[in-house]
Formats: sequence, C-alpha cells, structure tokens
Amino acid sequence: MKAQDILKKILKKDIDQAEVFIASNQTLKIDVLDRKVESIDEIRDAGCGIRIIQDQKLGFAFTSDLDGTVIDETIGQAIANAKNSEADEFLTLPRRIPAKQDKLNLYDKQIPSTSVDKKIELAFKIEETAYKADKRVKKTEKVSYEDSESEVWIVNSNGVDVNYKINYCGGDAGVIALEGPEMQAGFGIQFVKKFEDLGPEKVGKEAAERASQLLGAKSIPSQKISLVIDPLVGTQILGVLAAPLSSESVQKGKSLFANKTGKIIGSEILTIIDNGRLENGLGTAPFDGEGVPTQETKLIDNGILKTFLYNTYTANKGQTKSTGNAARGSFQGVPSVGPSNLYIKPGSDPAEKIIKSIKKGLYVTRVMGIHTANPISGDFSFGAAGIMIENGEKTYPVRGITIAGNLIKMLEAIEAIGSDLRMIADIGSPTLLISELSVSGH
Repeated sequence: MKAQDILKKILKKDIDQAEVFIASNQTLKIDVLDRKVESIDEIRDAGCGIRIIQDQKLGFAFTSDLDGTVIDETIGQAIANAKNSEADEFLTLPRRIPAKQDKLNLYDKQIPSTSVDKKIELAFKIEETAYKADKRVKKTEKVSYEDSESEVWIVNSNGVDVNYKINYCGGDAGVIALEGPEMQAGFGIQFVKKFEDLGPEKVGKEAAERASQLLGAKSIPSQKISLVIDPLVGTQILGVLAAPLSSESVQKGKSLFANKTGKIIGSEILTIIDNGRLENGLGTAPFDGEGVPTQETKLIDNGILKTFLYNTYTANKGQTKSTGNAARGSFQGVPSVGPSNLYIKPGSDPAEKIIKSIKKGLYVTRVMGIHTANPISGDFSFGAAGIMIENGEKTYPVRGITIAGNLIKMLEAIEAIGSDLRMIADIGSPTLLISELSVSGH
C-alpha cells in the first residue's frame, strides 16, 4: 500500500495531523578469512511508521506488513496511543518546504549491478594487501565487504510528500601483527558513495600499518605534552561531541554547551559543520527523517558556538527553525535529533608539515574508552597509544598511557588543523594539533 493511500485512511478519522513514514532497506555483507568466504548475509527490511497528533498528544505505531487490514490495525493503535499520551504544546509536524534544486548524486547503479563474485574478490584483495604490506601481519581477525541500499517515502497532512533512494558500499579489515611474543591489532576502513572509489588496497594497507606500527611500544613518563591527533581518532572525539551539539541534549540539560551560544568554546581556527548535502557524504539526503530539506549548518564558527542541531519538535521548543536534522534509524521509531555529515573544517597545512613543526609531542593513533567522557561537564580520561614525535620526526611507539582533561579546554587548545579531512561513515576530522594535554604514563 502506498504512503498517500495510508494517509487518506488516517485523515478519514478526523485526525488533527498525521504522518506516514515508509522505509525499505537491504544490506549485503561478505566476511572472508584466509582466502575463504566465511559468510554472505543479505538482510532485507521494510515497514511503515505512523505518527498522529490529536489534541496536542502524540501517538505512534509501526508495522512491517503493508496489508490493508494490518494498516487499519496500526492506525487504530497509533490513535489509541495518542489518547494515553500527555499533551505537549510543541508537538507538530513540519509543513512542506520546496526541495533545493542542487543535484546530490545519491545512488550509484554500479553497486547493485556488480556481481557478488566481484565483491568477494574485493574482500580477498583487502586481506591479501594487508599481508603483503608488512610481513609481521600473521593473522586476520575480520575482513568484510558491505553495501546497503535504502528507499524512503514520507507524507503528512501538512503537505509533505517526498521520497528518495540512496546507497553506499565499503570494506573494513582487522588484522594482527606479531613480533616475538608480542601481538598488536590494527584496523582499516573505507565507506564510499561510488563503487569505483572503493580502494581495497588502501583498506588492507591501513590495517597492516596500524597493527605493525605499535609493535615494541612502551609507556612514557607522566607529563604535559602536545598531541597530534590522527584523523581516525579525531572522528571519535567529534563523535563524542555530536550529542552535546544536539538541541535535544541541551533542552534536557545534558549538554556541556548549554547556555554557551554566542560564546567562545574553541580555538579561533576551529569550525565544526553539519552538512546534509555534502557531496558524496554517507549521511547526505535531500530531506531529513520527517521531510524537512537538509542544509549546511555551522555549529561552531571560528571557535564561537553558533547553534545546535534541531528537528521540528526541538525547534518549536527552542523558538527557532529546524536545521533538517530529524534522525530516523528505521520505521520503528519516531524522529530524534542527529547529525547528517558532521565534520571539522580542514585547514591548509598537510599533516606532515604539522608533525615537522613539533619539537616534542605524541602522534595519537588509538584511543580506548573515549565514549566515557562526561557529556555535561566535558571531563574525560581515556587510554591511548601512538608514536612519539621528536624534532619533527616520528620515532618510537607508545602505549599504556592515559589522556585526561576537559573537552572545551581541548577544543580551545587546538593550534593547527590539517588539510587531510577524512570521513568515517558520517563523521569527519582532519589531523589536529592540540597543545599541552596531561598524559599519565609510568
């Protein structure tokens, strides 16, 4: 049953506002190990979520069966759920806003048209490259190829009637390097919008390098030291900041950025952007999870906190406009607030130039437990590993250390930003130079 037909059914029941969200998704994942296919999984998922607002009360229900009788039951359940909800003056559905006319290139036909056999060979190539990149790589933990395709339809009683189709593909590898009794794990990853952009050699080589570069690592004395943050680690730090940059967190009193709009909360060279229309971004789409056109939003501009991410509900509550950041993982839930493509704006210096400028520092390649950072106070303490920098050169590997501090103070201490922006899924960071952070070692 089509979304428009379901909406007509709902509106016959004299409902104030109604929305129908239909989504279908199919994912292919291929795991290989030692030049053999371990598994090929193809998952298909489709269904319908119905939101209704009656007397300022929200009702929601969903089903994976689009049969007419089941849809009638789901509508009835949504209406019943609304009756048992509390009234909320900020509840409303978005009104239709004309789509922007820029071309987003959301769908690559080469991904579904490429045979499974070729995709298996691609996964084999990742593994093969990892072993060739460094003879100390002896074991494979996991090597995978994955692609995913989704189609979304959103209609509501306020005139929203949109749909779009997107896909992406990628690969990842986890390998182990051995030297004597010591072993170290390394990980490589790349997900792209175009099949031809996927580089299996790049993924395998990265996994091998990240495993072997920490062999023979040792701790260092506790000290304050400048840190060069690898882009992969930078994306993890930015991932921690995603929640505090959500209006939902701010309105619930769970954000370290609450009451700081218009204030300096980072280095003057720091700009953080969320862009739902980023070229070749994995989070790129013409509309968000409730049909509002996506946009580019500068959250932090030259160190100044400008705004937060909003959906329709939080925008109503904050007396502002939605930024097109209604996040919807599937048809089984109502929209929350989330980033589309969140990234730190790159600078002009290559990472190599930043490293050469440092007399003594630590190149951080791995962090553990960063998700434990306090989203309200901003305080953090997490394990790390990396490579020592002396007189502008990477020297020996380091592990067994803890980095502690405060997220806002960390943002304020950013001294340089590299030109090497790297997106891991929908979050991106270039190389970062952060001055004088506390490192605990031996």
